[in-house]
Amino acid sequence: MASLQLALLLTNLRRIDEARQAVRQATAAVDDPAINAVTALVKAKIALCDGRIDEAGNLCGTGMLVASDPRYASWAPIGNMVRAITAMRRGELATMIHHANQLKEDVLFGRDPFPWASPAWLVVQIIEAEKGWEVAVPLARALLESEASTRGFLLSEPTAASFVVRILLRAGDRETAQRVRRCAAALAAENPDIHAIEAAALHLDALLEKDVNLLQQAVASGCDTWTRASVNEDIGDLLSESSEEFRQVCTHYETAMRSYADAGSPRDSSRVRSKLRRHDTSKAAARFWPSSRIPALTDTEYAVAELVAGGLTNAEVAGKMFLSRHTVAFHLRKIFQKVGAKSRIELAVMWKQLVGRESLDISCHF
Repeated sequence: MASLQLALLLTNLRRIDEARQAVRQATAAVDDPAINAVTALVKAKIALCDGRIDEAGNLCGTGMLVASDPRYASWAPIGNMVRAITAMRRGELATMIHHANQLKEDVLFGRDPFPWASPAWLVVQIIEAEKGWEVAVPLARALLESEASTRGFLLSEPTAASFVVRILLRAGDRETAQRVRRCAAALAAENPDIHAIEAAALHLDALLEKDVNLLQQAVASGCDTWTRASVNEDIGDLLSESSEEFRQVCTHYETAMRSYADAGSPRDSSRVRSKLRRHDTSKAAARFWPSSRIPALTDTEYAVAELVAGGLTNAEVAGKMFLSRHTVAFHLRKIFQKVGAKSRIELAVMWKQLVGRESLDISCHF
């Protein structure tokens, strides 16, 4: 089990090749169904960091068998974390909330597997996605109440530090943001060989100083696709404050959208798409909707249908996709017509079957 614990820590720190090696060592040592399930959870986290969202979900399905085994139940939060992150990035609100509730129980009952793998940071991020940044800020402050908890947070997920600092700055809490920055800088100085910590500290410096040059350095040092997308979005945001940087803003936003899409995060791509729209580049942005798996539906219709089938209201879909409620309702009427559904409930019931079929002959419904 020690090799799997090491693999998980290495994954958090984005030392993916070393993590894979540790997993190979663990699987070579023993052949036990429960150990294999734990291994699947660690592999799921690796796949998530690589942007292989579907593979991460499949591995979680295998790995969550440990939840019923008292010996290894403390590993179940890893599966809950991967599933919650996947749902959040896809914009699947109902699924995200379900796994978030499980994570809250994990935190409440002390089922964190290790101090450096606590899901507390993810609970804050999910609350922000569900209820808004104003609600998430007090939880972020609680997460960072001591140096020990801040260091634990940075080791759990260095890439999440920029998210926390952004909402703190938005709330005007520069003091707490500076404290996170100092802690990240100290941790980076103590561990110069851990690239993810160094990159996170650089990103925080850039956000607090509003320094585009530092952000560009952070892009170059980004440890994974999603992180590079996040930094490019920050560059676009900062440059957008100047009307003279139109072309550069568009370039960085388009790069961010492409990287978010590559990382399996249509929710984040949609957010940046909205920013690009405000810069009159909606045509360039349109291609970043997730591709429709149903030939009769456009990419936008497919995205709307998937969210509605997942239980979201029109208002929630509008918020996630940065569309008006009227536009969502228009798309939904077209979707009903094309797939032959008469209600939202009927669409939800038939959705998995529709997506699962390789082709769909629904020409009679046009």
